[in-house]
Amino acid sequence: MSHQLPSALEHGKELREKFNQIKPLLFLDFDGTLAPIVEHHEDAAISAEMRDLVLRLSKKYPTAVVSGRGMKDVSQRVNIPELYYAGSHGFEISGPGNFLKENDEAQKVLPQFDEIETSLRKELKDINGVDFERKKFTLAIHYRQVKEEMTDEVHQRVATVLKKYPELKKADGKKVIEIRPSIDWHKGKAVEFLKTQLGEKDQDYSVYIGDDVTDEDAFKYVQHGLGILVGDHGHETSADYALKDLDEVKQFFELLLQ
Repeated sequence: MSHQLPSALEHGKELREKFNQIKPLLFLDFDGTLAPIVEHHEDAAISAEMRDLVLRLSKKYPTAVVSGRGMKDVSQRVNIPELYYAGSHGFEISGPGNFLKENDEAQKVLPQFDEIETSLRKELKDINGVDFERKKFTLAIHYRQVKEEMTDEVHQRVATVLKKYPELKKADGKKVIEIRPSIDWHKGKAVEFLKTQLGEKDQDYSVYIGDDVTDEDAFKYVQHGLGILVGDHGHETSADYALKDLDEVKQFFELLLQ
């Protein structure tokens, strides 16, 4: 839980001094970290102030954005072409110089997403507030607008349909169920791969900032790094420090830029 963690802001000066010495690679989640969580996922937007801070940070530290959103979606919303973007929890990655990497194993199960999306839309059509977000390698079922007493029903129906698709699996986020390829790949492995693109040979230290349960894969898996949890996702965390909200994220960024 985030309230058990030391504040990254309160330890900001010592962290800045440490980062100035080791020049870490910086990995940032999008929703809930760079942009506010919103009722409808398509309305999410990064503020001009936050974008400017990320741009300035990227000139000081090699920086990438790692998101559950589709790669094109998140790169367009952040709109800083110089960055690397890992979308769909790292199943697709883009970067400067037309760099593009897609998970080969995930490509093989793409047709199943069309099938399961059709089945789930049919299965959930009578529950008000369910919202689908199709990305290339994942399918998100948002239920932020669903009545509280119906959320268990959403989970049960999704689990029932998913039994027919052993090559797919589900992961839970904040008011969202994510259907992904059943492959040993996640945000943490995407970060480890991105280190080979972003860093020099001896530059292996990383800082990952995120707010969701899906970011725990990075907090746990990433070697030689430090995790900062934004807010509280209601589960145990492997992060090292906490920031309360986006305002504290901005303050932390400003402190690192001093």
